Amino acid sequence: MSSKQLRERNRFGLHPLAAGVVLALCSQNLLAQQAQTKDEPAIEVMTVTAQKRVQNLMDVPVAIDSISATDLKETNSVMLGDIADYTPGFSFSKDAVVQASASMRGISSSNISTGGDPSVAIFFDDFYLPRAAQSVMFSDTQRIEILKGPQGTLFGKNAAAGVVNMIPNAPSQDDEAFIKATLGNYSQKRFELMGNKAFSDEFAVRLNMMSNQRDSYIDNVYPDYQGEELGNTNHKAARLAALWQPTSSTRVQLSYDYDDLNQGYAPSIGVSPYAYSMKVADRTIENDVIDGHERRDMSAVSLKIMHDFNDEWSGKFISSKRQWEVSGRDDSDGTADKTRYLDTINFEDSDIFYNELQINYQQDKLSYVGGLTYSKENVYQITSLNIMADTIARLTTADINAMLIPALQGAGIPDEMIEMMGLPADHLWNPQDWASILSVMAMVDPAVGGLLQQLGAEPFSPELVAAIQATGDLTYQAISAGLGVNEIFGPSAAGQLWSEDIINTGDFTSVGIYSDVDYQLNEQWGLTAGLRYSKDDKDFSWEIKERSFGAAMTGLTDFLFPVMPRLDASNSWSKWTGRAVARYNLTEQQMLYLSYSTGYKSGGYDSLDPRSAFNPFAPEEVSNLELGYKADLWQTVRLQLGAFHMDLDNRQRSVNSKEPGSGVAVPIVINGDQQIRGAELILDWQALDSLKLGLVTEYRKTESKWQQFYNADGDLVTDTEKASTADSYTLSADWTAPGQWANGHVKLHLDYVYEENTRADDPDILPIAYSIPAYFADRKDLNARLSWSSTDDQWELALYGKNLLDHDTTGGIGGWAADVLGTPITSLNPPRTYGVELRYQF
Repeated sequence: MSSKQLRERNRFGLHPLAAGVVLALCSQNLLAQQAQTKDEPAIEVMTVTAQKRVQNLMDVPVAIDSISATDLKETNSVMLGDIADYTPGFSFSKDAVVQASASMRGISSSNISTGGDPSVAIFFDDFYLPRAAQSVMFSDTQRIEILKGPQGTLFGKNAAAGVVNMIPNAPSQDDEAFIKATLGNYSQKRFELMGNKAFSDEFAVRLNMMSNQRDSYIDNVYPDYQGEELGNTNHKAARLAALWQPTSSTRVQLSYDYDDLNQGYAPSIGVSPYAYSMKVADRTIENDVIDGHERRDMSAVSLKIMHDFNDEWSGKFISSKRQWEVSGRDDSDGTADKTRYLDTINFEDSDIFYNELQINYQQDKLSYVGGLTYSKENVYQITSLNIMADTIARLTTADINAMLIPALQGAGIPDEMIEMMGLPADHLWNPQDWASILSVMAMVDPAVGGLLQQLGAEPFSPELVAAIQATGDLTYQAISAGLGVNEIFGPSAAGQLWSEDIINTGDFTSVGIYSDVDYQLNEQWGLTAGLRYSKDDKDFSWEIKERSFGAAMTGLTDFLFPVMPRLDASNSWSKWTGRAVARYNLTEQQMLYLSYSTGYKSGGYDSLDPRSAFNPFAPEEVSNLELGYKADLWQTVRLQLGAFHMDLDNRQRSVNSKEPGSGVAVPIVINGDQQIRGAELILDWQALDSLKLGLVTEYRKTESKWQQFYNADGDLVTDTEKASTADSYTLSADWTAPGQWANGHVKLHLDYVYEENTRADDPDILPIAYSIPAYFADRKDLNARLSWSSTDDQWELALYGKNLLDHDTTGGIGGWAADVLGTPITSLNPPRTYGVELRYQF
């Protein structure tokens, strides 16, 4: 934190987290009074199924947040990235859908590799969602539960850092329906409908559909662009579920989910002299990516069978087959300069067959849940790096400069004279640059001097420049043949696309068995213990075929990656994980808990690094010690406070790496160890019957030690011990106007999101970052929603606004081409947005 920020914080008083601790301590003075009353809290009781059984949120000894359907509506949240601001310790990518990833308490998933797994497990309606399937729209959603810390016992697969469980509404016996329309700036058009019909006491059907479109926040002024508008939104989803109850104790649910995404990829904002503008906040770019897009075609069929054997025993079997085909093509250089062109394509065609058998036992003091899980996943991925022949010529020019300039310096020629000779050259297709290169070569190579004589030109002469212009590719072909350097070719290849593909296939099998027991010893003390065994088998392959450009230039076949026949690898990983929890009820409305839990994410393979076939990255193992306090105080205050200490062994991290001899930096996975300490607070206060206030905040300190690697600049990083801290908070207020207004009720929701920017403490800041104020800006978002609903709840009209202060912040600065092409890129947060919503309930 900067000294200025520290002064500002001291001026306004305690850190929000410290204020929560003070409140918790002060509440102990009222334990006696609290124990005297059994009045229910004024704040709504929320039920969750985080422990595979229905419980009051405040009775669950786990750090858990529950986002209700009302919360989603008031915050205008549609995707997981929208709710991260209201959940301490959780974040989710907002820039992309098919390559989005979740982060829990600072632990995020590694790169786009299909050979790895996410660190945060995401479930939809009890079913596990792999990588590209994770980001779905909240259509007709009942609630979202976010569990922090290892959850391996009950959720198992890849729940090393936490779990997100999205729970849609199930078919019911109530005939109901609604339609909703949202219109806003940037041509926002969102339409949603739901219908639920009970055909009999035993059979009901529920249908929901959502369509979400919006123009881009960024203006791409490249005149010849022909792909989807970069940064726009075009997403559709539907779900049809049927519930059959053949007996009073048996329920069978069959559902079909469909998801269609067809939009432009997130725009790359260039922050280099070659970009359209260095003024990031102008939101204007010139991206020349060919057919920039982000597409996903996904569907799933799911079956759930639930049966109550008696008042104590129940069981559940679930089975689902989900398939998805995704494609994303993005601009990786942020310019319209063909000599610096680089784009990447990620294509994936995969499916997962997921099954779980669960048994539950429930008594007054004892509850048990146990089960088996089995999943089978098949993946097929093609990762393409695409550059222009113009780009290869630029990179070849850099290699020639690196060869000639040191040779001249070694011969005692001063730098001023070398500069007068025209070195370093910018691009060898520039006749003047190529003439300078040939002239220097002629000084040491008689063959090149002979070529110049045939052209009738002297070194460093205007006649040589004219001869190069007149002869086209001739001089390039001659030098290429003479030196045996295939990367030297003439300008007739301009505009040709050079593509290199890495093809991966995978066959993954995961099995698990778990048991979890909860016992209430007496009115104050309760214990929970759980154990799980997980086993993952992975078969994976790599293949790099001949390039499309290589057909025309057969000598040029391995500019970025060497051609490689199919390489197969197999491995297995297994782990016992568990948890032990003790809880103590200070009163009926206050609970302390202490938990120790472990988590595991299987090892795997790096889809862009075939060497991982022989050295796969190690499994990620987590242990977490947590102390928590939950309380409903004075019937008006709800407090959830937790402090944790988490140790990670073999954390899997994605870094952009440019190893010696590589053409560009590519993402690879490395391992490291981390120690994370932090605290989280959720505070709700029903200040008045008509006013509810909220605070969500966290503090986290992370110490990391990573294995050495080559960074994006090609430098070997050995100083891999890092420490960082970060603060953030969200303030919220919900006010209901007294009485009736126009035969209805008026409600105002406000929230303010603050996130500290710690980039100024980063020792590896690119110099160009200092010219971008938004790069160092703290996040300060003010959001609001004003709604009117009729007294019969049939109609609702609302106005909303997000980022009302129009505050600009950027993402990180970097990219695959940042070093080798000098074209770093960044991203920009959404600007001020606003709109109107209309909903009718049938």
